[in-house]
Amino acid sequence: MLANLFIMSFRNQWFEKSEIQEIEHGFSYVHSCLNELKWPNPLEISAPFSAFYLYAHGSKNGREIVSKYVEFFVDKVFDAPLSEDLYPLLDQIYSHLQWKRTSNLYHKINERKSLTHSEDVQDFRSNLNDPRLSGLYKNQNEKLNIDFTVDILPFPLQILDPRIVKIPAGKNNELHKHAHETVFVFISGEGIVKIDSMEVPVKAGDFVYIPRWCMHQSINTSDSEMIFLAVADFGITGKSFTGNYLKTARLKEE
Repeated sequence: MLANLFIMSFRNQWFEKSEIQEIEHGFSYVHSCLNELKWPNPLEISAPFSAFYLYAHGSKNGREIVSKYVEFFVDKVFDAPLSEDLYPLLDQIYSHLQWKRTSNLYHKINERKSLTHSEDVQDFRSNLNDPRLSGLYKNQNEKLNIDFTVDILPFPLQILDPRIVKIPAGKNNELHKHAHETVFVFISGEGIVKIDSMEVPVKAGDFVYIPRWCMHQSINTSDSEMIFLAVADFGITGKSFTGNYLKTARLKEE
């Protein structure tokens, strides 16, 4: 149920600041409407919050139950459990916030208009030596045998996020996990990709699937540089994820 995730995200302040403000405003507005005996203005709050007002009027203990929710989300009184009767309404609020984050992408898909951004053929092609490649991340840690770089391709992508990963001979990248799913396309070198408890042997020309949230690591066992293209859905995952996404993507050394 999304409600549990919604509550946990609010308590841990994983929502964006604007989202927290919307949540607090929604419950405060419902509370004031109940006290002032007036109907909520649909232009003031979104429909999921209005549903709390309707519940308060339609249930014997509705006002008391809704008041507890107001205390939780506005006054941040977390010491008492919330009534699960209203969890479906929290589901709707969470879905509402998710839709606001991602709706622009879905609108672009359904507009059926070309997103071609240039008439220069060079803007649609790149290679490993392209000076337009931009460095995203690199890390070296002799103790953990870590040495690698990550570059971004120069395309205005909305959902896919292909990155070029380079690992020198005999080195590896970090053992890490993240919310996006990825496909690795190996261009050079050979070695092993760890996926949770499995070890997948790889060489140039291989494809490897990395599921969401699995622990994984790429190890170059060859005498030449390992290069692979990591194609992920970061564009949609980054918008959907609740919390600081970048803090979840890499593990810090203990």
